[in-house]
Amino acid sequence: MAFERELLVATQAVRKASLLTKRVQQSIIQHRNETTITKTDNSPVTIADYAAQTIIINTIKANFPNDSVVGEESAEGLDDTFVSSILKEIHENDRVSIDNKIDNEVAFTNDQFPLTSIENVKQIINFGDYKGGNKGRFWCLDPIDGTKGFLRGEQFAVCLALIVDGDVKCGVIGCPNLKLSQYDTAKDQIDDNVDESFGYIFRAVRGQGASFTDTVSTSHWKPTHVRRLQDTKDMITLEGVEKGHSSHDEQSEIKSRLNIAKSIHLDSQVKYCLLAMGVADVYLRLPIDMSYQEKIWDHAAGNAIVLESGGLHTDSLKNKALDFSQGRILVTKGVIATSGPAKLHDLVVATSHDVISSRK
Repeated sequence: MAFERELLVATQAVRKASLLTKRVQQSIIQHRNETTITKTDNSPVTIADYAAQTIIINTIKANFPNDSVVGEESAEGLDDTFVSSILKEIHENDRVSIDNKIDNEVAFTNDQFPLTSIENVKQIINFGDYKGGNKGRFWCLDPIDGTKGFLRGEQFAVCLALIVDGDVKCGVIGCPNLKLSQYDTAKDQIDDNVDESFGYIFRAVRGQGASFTDTVSTSHWKPTHVRRLQDTKDMITLEGVEKGHSSHDEQSEIKSRLNIAKSIHLDSQVKYCLLAMGVADVYLRLPIDMSYQEKIWDHAAGNAIVLESGGLHTDSLKNKALDFSQGRILVTKGVIATSGPAKLHDLVVATSHDVISSRK
């Protein structure tokens, strides 16, 4: 199986980071002033973001030392006290972890990448500074997608993708707070004895399908498939909570024109996973400002999972496939993913184009 080793390493790295982020979420919320900093773009980032990035990159480097990483976070400006807290959370996670079920073939550390000091942590975080591009292979990481949702105690995702020569080949998303049992269309797809205490993991390899399982067991992988509808009026949309991330007013206009009455609002690439499960049918992310450039880490893992579940994934204006070969950003404007079929996806994008083009 192509990328079998990569999929195993990515799955276990995301699982380990998912267990940590879920475990420390409430503590971070309660001590937000000490555990959260604000980046130059005014977005929050927490100790959990940095710890998750450290765990995942260290695992990648321990198993694929020549691979590069595009990661969202940087250690620039972090003081030693804050970095020490990151290392403490990683070691505590190892101490209380249920990771004894993790495949022994995956090394999370080794002599070259030991994770024993503050300097180790800074170096590993900064390995995420790769610029991307259309040649060679690199990993694309968002350690906590949806940090604001994380800080509200709601949905967030741990997202990792492998990109080779500009194409997404493998995607893994951890959804630590996701409870599929609350969605009627997903209930029949989960086992009666499933453990939802740490949510679910979704994964895909191009050309080999997508699947999911609960984070605790990481066994009994079951395939994901989008649902097929014949009319937009039966569709359910997936949209972000934060109005600063997409144009909610214009998305409402699109839904009105297409007679779509139902919507689910939640943070992060969890939306892609719900689309892949057939819980909903359209992910809308229209740009508020046409100068805004989407980041590849916000969509790469979801791209693999949606496409391998039978969905479609394009920009919101020209119906073009998302291009992950142009560095750390997507040059296309806005993002739309649907369950298809193609005629309905085309209609959603055409409506989006009309709405955006009517801006004054």
